[in-house]
Amino acid sequence: MNDKEKGMFLSLYQMVLADSEVHPKELELLYQIGKDKGISEEEIQQAIFSSNTSVSMEDLNDDEKIEHLYNVARMAWADGILDDSEIETLRKTSRRLGFAEENIVEISDFLLKEAKEEKLFKEVLEIIKNS
Repeated sequence: MNDKEKGMFLSLYQMVLADSEVHPKELELLYQIGKDKGISEEEIQQAIFSSNTSVSMEDLNDDEKIEHLYNVARMAWADGILDDSEIETLRKTSRRLGFAEENIVEISDFLLKEAKEEKLFKEVLEIIKNS
């Protein structure tokens, strides 16, 4: 797992902790995202619990940033309950990724809506690119 991926999984884990409850479905989704990217549970655990994990995501391209935010939104919905702290975590992540402040609410609301509907990322990206 490279530093970029470590940073992304650490950010996703922050969403797991955002509402102060670790729901089994959140962890299941975290590991599923890793599996989809060819990353083992052990590598994810090492990234999360290692004291020297890098949290920089500066090297992400635009599609990767959107995918990461979408995964954060999916994580927010994983337990079926959307908490204010999860919404704020998504917005903070949007800021950290460099999205313009005036667009953050709209981006977050859109991604949360699509995540609730359990759309595939490629469908979400297509909607964004066609708008």
